[in-house]
Amino acid sequence: MEGFMNTLKGLNRRVRILIISIFICVVAALGFLGMYFHGIGATSSKSKQVVVEIPHGSSGTEVINILNKKGLINSQMMAKLYLKMNHFQFKSNTYLLNKNMNLKEQLTIIEKAPAQYISTVKFTVVDGQTVPDYASAIAKVTKLNEADILAKWEDKTYLKQLINKYWFLSDEILSNDIYFPLEGYLWPDTYQLTKSEMTIDGITQLMLQQTNKKLSPFKKQINSFTDGNHQYTIHQFLTLASIVQKESPSSKKDQQIIAGILINRLNKPMKLQCDTTVNYANQVTKIAVTYKDLNTDSKYNTYLYEGLPIGPICSLSPKTIQSLLNYQKNDYYFFFATKDSKTIYAKDYDEHQKNINENKWY
Repeated sequence: MEGFMNTLKGLNRRVRILIISIFICVVAALGFLGMYFHGIGATSSKSKQVVVEIPHGSSGTEVINILNKKGLINSQMMAKLYLKMNHFQFKSNTYLLNKNMNLKEQLTIIEKAPAQYISTVKFTVVDGQTVPDYASAIAKVTKLNEADILAKWEDKTYLKQLINKYWFLSDEILSNDIYFPLEGYLWPDTYQLTKSEMTIDGITQLMLQQTNKKLSPFKKQINSFTDGNHQYTIHQFLTLASIVQKESPSSKKDQQIIAGILINRLNKPMKLQCDTTVNYANQVTKIAVTYKDLNTDSKYNTYLYEGLPIGPICSLSPKTIQSLLNYQKNDYYFFFATKDSKTIYAKDYDEHQKNINENKWY
């Protein structure tokens, strides 16, 4: 640079001005090109699917605005400039784009509408639901048969393939006493399906990939989870978390206390005696369980069998996982939910019975 400046000093004033002007223009042009290519590049190097709906009759500017709102564009100005220099005829549809796609890839997909990027159906499953609920939701929006879905999810050869692929699945799900091996492992969410994904395996992989994504941030904590007396397997952790989910689906504070109560019972030891596990054993949903219900011989029935049930009883929310990981240590052994969804706690059976007699509503 010093040599360049010395050379300039040896030139007359007009030539110096011309050379400096050219230099500035070149630097500006290079800077603009850098901004331009960054502006039309991918917003992330990591894969993250984004559902984008392009309404009928959308203009190029409207398409750019939609993509920008979805976080798929680095610079609206550069994207609009690219659009002016290239011609596209956009087709309305619901597309499955990705944050690792650049602008050209996104616009080409919206123009050509290839089947693998078009969402044809979607289904929603929520935390607290069970595998039969999942199968029913999938069957309603696809041509898949509910019984076939459940059969696939019970096929031990198929399950072993999944166990080899996903860190959170283990041979514990292969027990003959388990009703639905993938219970608690299929993540609740809204799933957009393309034609290529509309198979039982395609949908299963899609949900397990979401489970992997959601559980991975807690992997180290779950793998090392202990209640002071017992080291839990992932399967046992998810089983206990599912009971907490069913017993208190909304309040994080109550979830943490109830998790502590269940751990107190496991450590005493005493039977968990959770009605939610009895309901699962009988495959029903109700508040008032009967003596007949309580006598159902199932490894899920925590009135008959000590310790945890043999597997999870529902799907989980991230909040419930966090609540169990951060359970509240306490001296309670009993809890009762009132009609207004308030939870009352008791340290012994007599106090618990008093709470029930004063607040029973069913």
